[in-house]
Amino acid sequence: MKNIFVGLLLSLLPLASLAQANAEFEMIEPAGDQYYNYNFGSTFVNSRKYVDFTVTSVGDEPLQLQKLLIAGGFVFDAQTNCPDSLPVGQKCTVRTFFWPREKKLYSGRLYMVFAHGRSIVNLGGRGI
Repeated sequence: MKNIFVGLLLSLLPLASLAQANAEFEMIEPAGDQYYNYNFGSTFVNSRKYVDFTVTSVGDEPLQLQKLLIAGGFVFDAQTNCPDSLPVGQKCTVRTFFWPREKKLYSGRLYMVFAHGRSIVNLGGRGI
């Protein structure tokens, strides 16, 4: 059975109205669901922050990413350069955005659905 390593790499880097955050998580996915949390913190209304989640394929066979989904009322979004089948030893990125439209608390979820389970990241942030 293959395992995957998912690292979330984030560093605080302001870019005009787009900022990147930085933290690191490690996720091993033998089977089933794994849950994680990421909070974007306070973000000015109509400004964006993003975080890059790095996915690394480890084990004996390629990692099969079947689906990438995000929930969160149009304030969270995600893009990826991950192929359907990620060769062993290769990496790809899931970039997740937070773009608050009002001054309030927000929550959402990022779902990375693999052949043998899911990695689910609970997302949060505050519009200020």
